[in-house]
Amino acid sequence: MGIIDLFKKKGNVNNILKEGLNDEKRDMIRGVVDLSDTAVKEVMIPRIDVDFLALDTPSDEILDRISESGHSRFPVYDESIDNVIGILYVKDIIKLLTKNQKIELDKIVRRAFFVPESKRIDALLAEFKRRHVHIAVAVDEYGGVSGIVCMEDIIEEIVGDIQDEFDNEGEDITEIASGVWLCDARVDLDDLAETIKSDDLPVDEFETLGGFVFDLFGKIPAKYEKTAWNDYDFIVQDMDGHKVKTVKIVHNKNSTQN
Repeated sequence: MGIIDLFKKKGNVNNILKEGLNDEKRDMIRGVVDLSDTAVKEVMIPRIDVDFLALDTPSDEILDRISESGHSRFPVYDESIDNVIGILYVKDIIKLLTKNQKIELDKIVRRAFFVPESKRIDALLAEFKRRHVHIAVAVDEYGGVSGIVCMEDIIEEIVGDIQDEFDNEGEDITEIASGVWLCDARVDLDDLAETIKSDDLPVDEFETLGGFVFDLFGKIPAKYEKTAWNDYDFIVQDMDGHKVKTVKIVHNKNSTQN
C-alpha cells in the first residue's frame, strides 16, 4: 500500500497536518496527497521548452547540445517532433566516447515511454517504479507530443522546487525599469499577467510566455527581434538554439493601439 492510499484509507490527513509539524513537513504531506489530483499536463515540461534531438543531428552538434544544456536525457525524433523514436541517455554517449566509437543515435536511443497528458501523476510514479525509468513522453488526445515529464517533476510536487547546478536561481520576472521587465520565457503566463497588471494576456490559450511569444512572431524569432502586442513590445533577448530563452517586455504607456 502506498503512502497516498494509507492517508486516504485512514482519513486522517487533516489530523496529521494539525500535529506539531514544521511547515516543510506539512507541505510535503500535502504534496503527496495532491499527487492523486494532479495530471501529467500540470507538471510536464511543455513541448516548446523541451530540448529535442533530430535523429540525423551531427555528432558535434549533439555534444554541443549536451554541454550547453546540462540535460542527462534527450527525446529523439525522426522527421517530426510528433514522431519521437526514443530517449537518448547522455551516459550512453559517454560510454561510446570512452571507447572512441562512432555516435549513431538510431543504435543507442532507448525505447520511449509514452503516457497520456491526462494521466494522474500518482499512477505515473508507480509506472516509473515498475518500469525502472525516470522520463516519459506526454501525448495529447490526438496522439501529438505535448511535452515530457520526469521523476524530478513529480518529486518537486512533493518537496518543492529542486535546484541543481544547471538551474537558474534568479527571478523569473525582473522589473529592470519602470514598465520594463526581463523574463525567463518559461514563466507562467498567469504569473506574468499578474506582475505586469495585464488582463488581456491569453492565459487560457498559452501556459508560458515562450509559447505566447512564438505565436506572436508566427515563426522562430531571431535574437533582439521585436514584435508588438496591444501596448507592449516583446523583444527576444536570448535564444537557445530554436528556443526563446529570455524576453524583454516594454510597456508603451502612451500607446493608442487597441
